[in-house]
Amino acid sequence: MMPVEWPLAASAADRQVDPARPGARRDRLGAVMLDFFLEDGSRLTDEERALIAAMLRGLIGEIVDELIAGLPAMLAAQAEKGRDGLYRRLRAARLLERQGLVALLLRRADEQQLSAHADRNHPTVASLISDDNAPIAEAAMALALARGRRRDRFGRMSVEFDDLAAEDAVALVHAVAAGMKDALSDEADEALGSAAHALIARHDEGRRLNAAVAALARSLETQKRADDTLIKRLAEDGDASLLVGLLARRAGIDQLDAWNFFTGGEAMLLARLAGCDRTTAAQMLASFEQISGAHAAEHLIEGYDSLDDAAVERRRRWLRLDPHYRAARRALEGDHG
Repeated sequence: MMPVEWPLAASAADRQVDPARPGARRDRLGAVMLDFFLEDGSRLTDEERALIAAMLRGLIGEIVDELIAGLPAMLAAQAEKGRDGLYRRLRAARLLERQGLVALLLRRADEQQLSAHADRNHPTVASLISDDNAPIAEAAMALALARGRRRDRFGRMSVEFDDLAAEDAVALVHAVAAGMKDALSDEADEALGSAAHALIARHDEGRRLNAAVAALARSLETQKRADDTLIKRLAEDGDASLLVGLLARRAGIDQLDAWNFFTGGEAMLLARLAGCDRTTAAQMLASFEQISGAHAAEHLIEGYDSLDDAAVERRRRWLRLDPHYRAARRALEGDHG
């Protein structure tokens, strides 16, 4: 059984799988082999799987609500009947298997796991709301509100439509609209298309949660407030996203690269790129045991000590190259990271 705090995963975890059932997929053997030989560290935990599924269902539900609101009254009433089974059909048709979408969901799941023991009131951000510096206070308020909209009453994170990259938003809206068509008449295509285009036109990447984090990090760095003292306070808060946003600003690298370092075993390289002192780097490890493991912190802090300035600068120059260029170089010559 799944723990009670993950009720969404309980039914899936308890469901018996009959390998001889008539509806079994023909490619099940390949899927089982891939899953069986997957390294444990690469496999989603039951908690991560439950959270990602809940976030994706919630996102699909939000899109359905917006599309129905854009339909004529008669069609809207009929479309409500098409909710049941829509998520399952979209999954079966593999219309949800978009790399950008899954990366976003995984990022949110990582944030949830990293903040599991954090103060959900984000005391440092809360204190910045009343800061004497107006741009910092405004950015802190915007981040607090954005985070509040994306947490349910149990403190679990969610994803909003605006969090999607533009290309994923377009694809997902049209996929959901096509799925809703099954409950409507043949004449509903144009109405669904119009509702989809209207929703896509309202999509604004500037309202992404990551944009709010980046805006506050930018304000703090511009006002010379992104020092090691603030880094340590954010680490103590368990505020991984703003912590990484500040480190990215200080390092002069993309926020996504910084997040991948932080969660991918290279947090000490990120600390060196951002110019953090050893005490601050150690505080990061102490506050986020998930990034180091219970017994690996000492090994990682040794990595901080072993990185020389020349090696750090080489990595910085590489990371400041266009990501498309870096991807092409890796494909052609191997990983130069």
